[in-house]
Amino acid sequence: MMKKYKVSWLSQAIIRFVMVVLLVAISLCFALMQGGFVSWFVFFMFIPFALYSMILFFVPVRNFSIERTMLSEYLKQGDSLRMTITLRRKSRFPLLYMVIQESVPSEIFEKAAADQTRHFFMVGLKKQIAWNYEIPNMPRGHHQLVGIELTIADFFGWVKKTTFIPANRSVVVYPNITNMIYTPLQVTRNSGIGTAHNAIVRDTTMVSGIREYQPGDRMAWIHWKTFAKTQSLQTKEFEDQQSQDICLVLDESPSDVFEEQVELCASILTAVVHQHFTMSFLSAGTKPAFFDQIQTEEQLQKALYYLAAVQPNATEEVARKYDQNRLLIHAAMLYFVTGALTIQWITILKKVSTKSQQVICFIVRDPKTSVSEHEEKVEMMAKENGILVFPISYKQFPNAFTEVLK
Repeated sequence: MMKKYKVSWLSQAIIRFVMVVLLVAISLCFALMQGGFVSWFVFFMFIPFALYSMILFFVPVRNFSIERTMLSEYLKQGDSLRMTITLRRKSRFPLLYMVIQESVPSEIFEKAAADQTRHFFMVGLKKQIAWNYEIPNMPRGHHQLVGIELTIADFFGWVKKTTFIPANRSVVVYPNITNMIYTPLQVTRNSGIGTAHNAIVRDTTMVSGIREYQPGDRMAWIHWKTFAKTQSLQTKEFEDQQSQDICLVLDESPSDVFEEQVELCASILTAVVHQHFTMSFLSAGTKPAFFDQIQTEEQLQKALYYLAAVQPNATEEVARKYDQNRLLIHAAMLYFVTGALTIQWITILKKVSTKSQQVICFIVRDPKTSVSEHEEKVEMMAKENGILVFPISYKQFPNAFTEVLK
């Protein structure tokens, strides 16, 4: 594709160059045949522009370098991308004007942002040009900026030269995080729902042993007495830490509120880590992603990095492969986040409920959308199978767990 582009550009450039030569020849012939002051005056006035166009044809356009700078390295959904592009060139050959435009590799450059990512410069003898642009309301995702399209031209646009300058830059837009107070829950058939005192680990549990230090372990877990004797880092292990498996599951089925589902999962994981709890995370889609025992900032960032890019892709056939998923079956407690509960998922969650009796299903809803009769029947079926169903809207995210306790 790139070779075809180069061949097409070169053929157009040669045609334009030949056109300028023909114009010079025509103006010279006109002056020779017509004679007189006016004819020769027109010819000599035309010569500087024609010579500049012909010299511009041979000027290399690859002696440019690009440097990108982002005002903020951490972006959340809805934030503005503020980018500074610095263009440097090696020569001082006078350039009349230059058009710089971002190459369009992804959906972040919509029609509304087209004017922001294209700029016109009067260059002259400058060797360095800086350009700032802003794209508001960035969508969640991993976006790759591949480079800059650079166009230079003569006075009348007779000779135009366009080149692509690679300038790769990854832009990660994370999901929004809602501040919430996370309360460990425990659901049983006999006692109903309440606060779990031993379901998830805090740092104050009893030490059962020590192991080799691993990247991501908290400083509070380091066994300093052992370090003083052996000069090697050892990490404390806790009794309850090895016996729990609390799992948060994101349903990747297509949904009108999928962005809100992602935000809820990101908010729960952030609250869990910041309040010194532990939780695993499973994203149930075509290619499942599992993050085991998230308890450090490093582990949290890996999960959030995944949530920045996840897109709805699951189908009913995809959901069937989780029917015998050991992560779900052996979970001590399960939080399931979906936009629309299905009979297929009820069958899967019923097995978890039968074994652990601890399943809470968060159904994210748009408060402006009414609930259909079919949805009500499915939710009633879930409750009959021991699954706690909790419809939740975006405004309820901060109090999600306190509302469940009520």
